[in-house]
Amino acid sequence: MRMTLNDIGKALRKVLSAVARAAWGITLCAGGLAVGIAGEILLGVLNFMFGILTALLSIVTIIWTFIWLLTL
Repeated sequence: MRMTLNDIGKALRKVLSAVARAAWGITLCAGGLAVGIAGEILLGVLNFMFGILTALLSIVTIIWTFIWLLTL
């Protein structure tokens, strides 16, 4: 069985196609990882800010309650 130039071209095309698909998959994984990390950072910051806001509102409510009790 002799290999012709056409057979080598087909094999090379299949190898290059497999490499391109692998590179595309790696690119998608890396992009998804970057988006996921950025989302976690953003949600962590928002969660922290919400915690601070809740703590401040709780302190204001406690102070307001004590002032209200002193005026009874």
